[in-house]
Amino acid sequence: MSASPERWHVVGSEIVIADRWIRLRADDCRDSRDRTIAPYYVLEYGDWISMLALDSDGRAIVVEEYRHGAGIVAMGTIGGAAEAGERPEDAAVRELREETGYAAAKVIGLGATWANFGSHTNRVHHYLALGCRRIGEQQLDESESIEVHLVSPEGLADRLSQSFHQLTWYKAMEWLRTRREHDGLTGARSALR
Repeated sequence: MSASPERWHVVGSEIVIADRWIRLRADDCRDSRDRTIAPYYVLEYGDWISMLALDSDGRAIVVEEYRHGAGIVAMGTIGGAAEAGERPEDAAVRELREETGYAAAKVIGLGATWANFGSHTNRVHHYLALGCRRIGEQQLDESESIEVHLVSPEGLADRLSQSFHQLTWYKAMEWLRTRREHDGLTGARSALR
């Protein structure tokens, strides 16, 4: 039988790179059996948000954009990084407005998960936005090119390539299903009442 896992001890740490996009550190670690694990690279990101937004007709508002790490144009939920000192819910509301030009009547927190707990320090905060309506134009960063689509939320997870976007969809659909069962209603639009 193997030993129970225990927390490693960091005996040294060095920042490899730090700029506006990324902060990468190299840790020298020792485990409980005094084995050295070095360097162990850790990405220090701020928290991220992922939001499934539904308009007043129950259609999902999704974005399509180029994702350079994967080298693909992909559909995704509303998302981005919380700015320093910004609450994740405020970041979600801001990202919805900036990426799509929409605002929500109601934002529901669906919990948070680690982005990648093997090498990242941040969490992904999941949200569901209901009763969204367009209030203006997109407010994109200089380097962003985002196309907005209105699609049925049913089966949308199969069209989402990013794992935490899929998780946001599953969490949101579970919230809607539970709400429908509680209210005795059917269809995604029922949650908007």
